[in-house]
Amino acid sequence: MLSETAARWGLVLHAVLGAAAVGAATHLVLWMRKYVRGEHGRRRAVRQFAWYAVILHALAFTAGNVVYPTYRVEIRAAYLEHPERMAEDRAARDEALAKLAAREGTQPYVQQPMEQVTRRASTAVKAFDIKEHWTALGLFAALALALTLAFWDPRSDGPGLQPIVMGLSLLVAGTVWLGAIIGVLTSAWRGV
Repeated sequence: MLSETAARWGLVLHAVLGAAAVGAATHLVLWMRKYVRGEHGRRRAVRQFAWYAVILHALAFTAGNVVYPTYRVEIRAAYLEHPERMAEDRAARDEALAKLAAREGTQPYVQQPMEQVTRRASTAVKAFDIKEHWTALGLFAALALALTLAFWDPRSDGPGLQPIVMGLSLLVAGTVWLGAIIGVLTSAWRGV
């Protein structure tokens, strides 16, 4: 398990690499549309984006796995899976907000019912697990796509693989987008 400071920096690195992977995978999908239409003039660039997507996806996945034990113990097990801890945290925040509202002469913020908060926490835990599985699948798809593009020339080998290659590029982009969105939402819920 990482120290709190190392985990925070690891989470920042994971987020930056994830954003770069999203960019590379999205660009790859946009460039792959030309392949489906039969325009193969930028074959070298498409191959490069495919390898960028693999490398950035792998680096983001690795950084996330380095931070994961800290998340698992300090956030998930210690907070998200224990409604009583969430209630304690909520009571402390409610007290602080009430003091602040009294000092400022405003009405305190009305919180959501605790049952709704614990239900959302359970949903966040499940979504995070789903994200981990889909991003692992996306990493294998990215590698398969990059290897296919390295050896397949649509000009001489024919267009037979175009739907498969486009499908793989959409799968890769979809998994990194899913991972990024769920990761940001989970971190916004309760960060390391």
